[in-house]
Amino acid sequence: MIHITPTPYEKVYNVAHPDIAVLQLEKKHFTGIALIPGQMVITFEFCLFKKLIIINEEDLGFEDVTIYFLNTFIRELEIATITDEKISVHLASCIISGRVSAPKLSTFQANNCLLFHSLFLLNIPNIRLSYTTENIFPYWWNQIFKRISADFAFFTNEDQRYHIENPVKLVVTSSKKENDKLGYYLNEHNNSPYHIGYHLSKARENLLKINLFIQYGSEGDESTQIENLSLKSLSLTGNPNGKVAVENTNISNWYLSEFSPKAEAGFYNINPRIPAEEETKIGIHKCNLDEVWFDNVYFEDFQRLSFYRSKFSSAVFTSCSFPDSYAKFENFTPIANIHYPDDKTKNYDKDQYEIFLQLKKAMEATGNSYEGLKLQSVSQTALLKIKTISSGDRFILGTSDISNEHGQSIGRPFWWFVGISIIGYLLYLLVLGRLFRSTPFDANLIGYYFSFIDLTHRSDFLADKKDINGWALAIDYVVKVLIGYLIFQFVAAFRKFARK
Repeated sequence: MIHITPTPYEKVYNVAHPDIAVLQLEKKHFTGIALIPGQMVITFEFCLFKKLIIINEEDLGFEDVTIYFLNTFIRELEIATITDEKISVHLASCIISGRVSAPKLSTFQANNCLLFHSLFLLNIPNIRLSYTTENIFPYWWNQIFKRISADFAFFTNEDQRYHIENPVKLVVTSSKKENDKLGYYLNEHNNSPYHIGYHLSKARENLLKINLFIQYGSEGDESTQIENLSLKSLSLTGNPNGKVAVENTNISNWYLSEFSPKAEAGFYNINPRIPAEEETKIGIHKCNLDEVWFDNVYFEDFQRLSFYRSKFSSAVFTSCSFPDSYAKFENFTPIANIHYPDDKTKNYDKDQYEIFLQLKKAMEATGNSYEGLKLQSVSQTALLKIKTISSGDRFILGTSDISNEHGQSIGRPFWWFVGISIIGYLLYLLVLGRLFRSTPFDANLIGYYFSFIDLTHRSDFLADKKDINGWALAIDYVVKVLIGYLIFQFVAAFRKFARK
């Protein structure tokens, strides 16, 4: 074990520690040292650590103690014992993994860092993770890769896992999805570090597989901002008291588990990550989302969605994208574990029906009649799958679906009307002996078609009563019933936006 004695404002450069290194911050190290505003107090640059432990057990009596790591590899970082609340840790262009669990640590900040495996940030009040391109230096990245016998491809093949618990202020951002561009820079310059000119090709997006797991406690006034990222997965759990905002982010796998925000929570411009490494999913498990605002969330583009024992009928959905057919809505499933889609609940069909009803209620609450009517149709189609409904209700729902898609289609009843009326009229003429005769064609029969489709026409509109047989009367009566029903269904669909 190696003990590192810190010397304020003196840089530690190009040092490798193959054993466990301990950086212990004591008051005596800072006695008689004057604060230099704007400078990092303790700096490590281009260093290698197998394991680094940072310890502080006393008040340092110094106004601000910032520990800064630049272009440094830390295979395992451990920070658990921090007493002085003015200590902060900043990392830039580093490769790290480890566990930071010091509630009195002022700030943990990482910019353009890669994770060797996972990084646990537990009970840290102020966390900022960022990706930017203006301060990426390919030459130095290449030097780090050479020293650890790795390359950028190694990190693109491995997941970058951040486990964050009980944050007070959490910011995870990039400027215009720069975490992808970080990958471009490193990958483009890995073999030619001196070459600066390059073209960012959209075909090579999403090189970093970033996974964010965030768990909130029940105390404090948290603030979370996640913006302009491309994530392999985002997991949110707990009961945040402060604002949660996830904006302009691509997510392959989005999980909300026992997530019940007590204050404002908003998700804006959320798309699945393309190309995705696997099936894109949204899993909502035992959540209360009544305080959540979904704005421009593209639900229809996700391949599988699960809503399990969750409340969201009072959530706000604005400008969201939903499927346009029941077949696509089949992806909205009520399963306990989204990773096991075949493990269905006993009341699966009824639970799925309740999902559509909650979505319908949420749409109607914001005046979105278009999506509300769509979900009304989808919910009634789902109701047909429930085995406990009566045969009469099943007949009503089935005919409504066939005739006008539960009030959504005016084209379907119109074409049904045209088809049934023409076939019925031809059969009517056939049984009257007015069809397939050797006599010249009577053009007046075309005009009598319009009398036939008039629901108020008399039975002898085309022939004398004595010439009308029982088959003609039966066909006339059945067609009247059918086209009358289709007219009603056409009017109902035509007036769908006038309903209250």
